[in-house]
Amino acid sequence: MSQVSTTPRQGHLYQQTIQQLGVGLLYNPSLELYLDACPGICDYVEIIPDMFWTDQGRQAPKRFEEIESWMKVLDKIATQYPLTSHNISYSLGSAGIFDKSYLHKMKEWHNRYQFKWHSDHLSFVKVHNEQQEEHNAGLAVPVPYDYEVLDMIGGRINAIKRSISTPFLVENNVYFIDLPEQELSETAFLNELSHDTSCGLLLDIHNVYTNAVNHHFDARDFIRQLDLDKVIEIHIAGGNEMAGMYTDSHAGPCPPEVWELLDYTLPLVPNLCGITFEFHESYFHLLQFDGINQELHRAKTSWNRYHT
Repeated sequence: MSQVSTTPRQGHLYQQTIQQLGVGLLYNPSLELYLDACPGICDYVEIIPDMFWTDQGRQAPKRFEEIESWMKVLDKIATQYPLTSHNISYSLGSAGIFDKSYLHKMKEWHNRYQFKWHSDHLSFVKVHNEQQEEHNAGLAVPVPYDYEVLDMIGGRINAIKRSISTPFLVENNVYFIDLPEQELSETAFLNELSHDTSCGLLLDIHNVYTNAVNHHFDARDFIRQLDLDKVIEIHIAGGNEMAGMYTDSHAGPCPPEVWELLDYTLPLVPNLCGITFEFHESYFHLLQFDGINQELHRAKTSWNRYHT
């Protein structure tokens, strides 16, 4: 078991015990047969809840229409593996409305599936016009690292924590444009956020590597600047180049540099509870069952070296 202690704005000490899980997979449709064929190959499954329903919009009488065929798969997985939730629609950095009906849906799902922890990105995907109509940006847009945004996101995380009594983690984001004249660095922003709220950190090592390649900084230096006691989960993945940029496309196996960063990081994160391998289903042909097994085995070897 691993204890995470944070100090929220109210000033009291908040302690939460989180179960160490091991090495997991982020679910995608190509994994349904794999999980049947290779039972127990991973220690937990992380899901993106938004994949399992159709969002009819905030004005719809019944907003979230669960997809029956997908729900059967999820219910089966839930009987076999611990689940964690990796969200994409809290949209923590949206300057418009905070989506409370989405939060209510996630509370309902947490009661149903008892996720070991929830997470979302330090970014936003929802934008609103003057009529408060909502549009999806189509990608995770990075937030400006300033104190006004810090206060806004901190308030939203505290609202999530008041509603769902399980750990909530924030993931470092990929960005392709470095905004000028920001008040904080990304690491300082994440550290302040984790200190001022009860959230932990989801350290996506491939995101760090992607940004380091595109913006020419030292990935290890970035990791050293984080408050690593707050890291509860690590993501690893692969990527590829497009239009002169290296992208976080989850394109098959992890590159050697990501494995090197993982081995560098693991001795420094005493409260780590899980390493999650991500790949997009369109790249399943690059992995197949044997390739997934190899990625999980390598991650488990590293996990066992430092966190058994």
